[in-house]
Amino acid sequence: RSLTQNINSPLLTERALRYDLTVPFARYVVQHQNEIVFPFKRYQIQPVWRADRPQKGRYREFFQCDADVVGSDSLLNEVELIQIINDVYAKLGVSVTIKMNNRKILSALAELIGEKEKIVDITVAIDKLDKVGLEGVNKELSEKGISNAAIEKLQPLILFQGASSDKINLQVIGGIEIGRKGIEEIEYVFSCISADKSLKSTFELDITLARGLNYYTGAIFEVKANNVQIGSICGGGRYDNLTGIFGLPNVSGVGISFGIDRIFDVMNELNLFDGKGIAAQTTKILLTHFGEQERN
Repeated sequence: RSLTQNINSPLLTERALRYDLTVPFARYVVQHQNEIVFPFKRYQIQPVWRADRPQKGRYREFFQCDADVVGSDSLLNEVELIQIINDVYAKLGVSVTIKMNNRKILSALAELIGEKEKIVDITVAIDKLDKVGLEGVNKELSEKGISNAAIEKLQPLILFQGASSDKINLQVIGGIEIGRKGIEEIEYVFSCISADKSLKSTFELDITLARGLNYYTGAIFEVKANNVQIGSICGGGRYDNLTGIFGLPNVSGVGISFGIDRIFDVMNELNLFDGKGIAAQTTKILLTHFGEQERN
């Protein structure tokens, strides 16, 4: 921390441990833009590092498995990623809730309460609702300079309960252009999900879900294990201009990231390694030989 306070320090290295897999992927796409075919899909499994205080489900080094689609703004990509999430946890035997939101809806919330310029402060605060409660959210909003009138106006929106269809039909959000666009995107994704009867996960629209707002521009995903108290075990969203930081603007992408270590923790707590289920399946047949003739 002391080094980062002095950006001109000669001790500050240009090298760092990999924070996530999305930004390096964006750089790869830019570097190889003339060699790959768009839309470009890939999955990637590698360790990443965070300067976190270690605790249950939170590690300084852990593995991520990312799946991304770059070069297409079709919402069918979001649907496909949701299908992947559903299939993975179904095969692992973990019951999950897939929470969804849209950055455009969050932008509409900020505009609605007259604090459009403070969208990041607002969304970072309300994203902590599950952790710190309403009082903690309001305190942070006030500390960030959000007016009392704006905070008061926000209350019924962040506390709104009901089915996902009720949340989609919130007239106040739909009354703002960017909010209407966000609702249209959410409606399309939910309609595709409803049509796919093979999906067994629980789906929920959560208008307080924000995640990493630095680059998300559309859909936002977060996955929670239903029977284990732990943080998200998968997350992601759409980023419309992530490659722009490397000189290739306006290339849309969407992706998800599985937290492999947390998934292991969840499966351990649910006793899915006790000799039952897919996690317990091991080699059924062993073939061996004792010489060249036997091998042949």
